[in-house]
Amino acid sequence: MQCKGFPRVESRARRKRGIVALLLFATLSSATAVGQWTPQPVFTELFAYDPAAPSQLLRNWRISSQLDRKLQPLRVGVVEDSSGKTVGRVTVQEGDGLDDASEAMLRARRYVCDREASRAADMEAEPGGVVPSERAEMQVRSDRTTGAGELVKFGQPVWYRFSFKIAGDWPQDVPAAGRQPCRTVIHQIKQDSFKDGKSCSASPFFKIEARPLGQRVRFFAQVAAGAPCAQPPMVMRAQICRRDLPREGWTTVRVYLNPAHDANGRVDIWLDGIFCGAYQGPMADRDYGARRNGAPFINAQPRFGIYRDWRAETQTIYFDKIMFWNADPAGHPDWSVSPPPG
Repeated sequence: MQCKGFPRVESRARRKRGIVALLLFATLSSATAVGQWTPQPVFTELFAYDPAAPSQLLRNWRISSQLDRKLQPLRVGVVEDSSGKTVGRVTVQEGDGLDDASEAMLRARRYVCDREASRAADMEAEPGGVVPSERAEMQVRSDRTTGAGELVKFGQPVWYRFSFKIAGDWPQDVPAAGRQPCRTVIHQIKQDSFKDGKSCSASPFFKIEARPLGQRVRFFAQVAAGAPCAQPPMVMRAQICRRDLPREGWTTVRVYLNPAHDANGRVDIWLDGIFCGAYQGPMADRDYGARRNGAPFINAQPRFGIYRDWRAETQTIYFDKIMFWNADPAGHPDWSVSPPPG
């Protein structure tokens, strides 16, 4: 009787082990499948560098050519955040990367901006009027000849995210009557325009600003389209996702961007995972925009930092976790957003 019972016990144990193995295999296969179907970023910047060695960061980014090379490691680097991790830091001081300031303006210290906000409109209205600007920006490195390393291309959707924090050194502007808050761009993507070999000073076709405004900053995104080389220039600008944000706190921006010169162009923006605004329509310059081998291309890849109108005060901004995807990252832990309405 005992001999007859042994095979049955062994058979049951064997079956039990088989079921456990199948369940384990199914679990592992499911996890693998999820990992395979969740697109991974094609570009990631976590700013995990030694704060004492700014050259580590500078090697991976193209820094504003207008900014004196000796100043680059002082203005662009990494610092330890209050959370204990390292983050990117960009600072602009008076005169950094100064552009379009005449000798007379320099002698008179004729700033565009002060605590009473911007004089840009009045200066542009003068005969031959120009508005001097300053900058310190990091630009994603790419080969303009071959296109290697480009993250944003016409007709190819891109998804990306970044976090930023405005430092306490930003001025607390209170606009006087008739003045607008001072221009302060913290992120931009641009297709320059040229006619007869000369630059037409095209606006970025997509930019994000954070303008000083009292105790807060005014956040908004702007899309531009048209022909800046036309006489007079024909450029349309549309603002989306306008919010007033607190200083010295982290905000995460997520963007879906499909760059196009026609109605297929689209931008969706989320702040801290909440849908904030959208634009549908053409962007950039179809007629005179930069071309490579006869095809339009985005010659100024994504930039992060500060581009502002000339002023005396210092401004510092921090960045963290910049990530780009070339496929819908739904399901990725760093892409968690509410769906757009409709």
